[in-house]
Amino acid sequence: MIKTGRYGQVLYSPDGVAPPVAIVSINAWKASFKQEYEDVTCFQDVNKVYIPGMKDVSGSYSGFFNSDELTPFEAGEAETPGTLQLVPNTTEPTFGWEGLAYMDAEIDCSVDGAPKISGEFKAAGPWSGPAGFGALAARMAKAKGNAA
Repeated sequence: MIKTGRYGQVLYSPDGVAPPVAIVSINAWKASFKQEYEDVTCFQDVNKVYIPGMKDVSGSYSGFFNSDELTPFEAGEAETPGTLQLVPNTTEPTFGWEGLAYMDAEIDCSVDGAPKISGEFKAAGPWSGPAGFGALAARMAKAKGNAA
């Protein structure tokens, strides 16, 4: 089902053990799961032939600077990766991506607007996608139940 990104979310756990918590003031994220391919074209082939190699998981995020939320900057200083979760729409909490990641952050401050932050992430271990995202859904449901 197609839904708006309005209810998207980026969550992070610095130690990779504690349940990830939403990073506030983020309003966009982008992830890439591009596959690397090795050219194995040989004599007599009628076209190029490839075999898959490693997947490259990386992406970016952006939003607004919030002095109550320094997680992106703290993650950028960390020497160890944390767990990053990307949720396209929280009304369908079983869909998303999750994995260990290194993050960085930058800030852009000008006189004519609110300070903006942005950053990139790179995988630091295996990632799971929508098919393996059930554990996240259970944690989110439990967290919502505990928060009520």
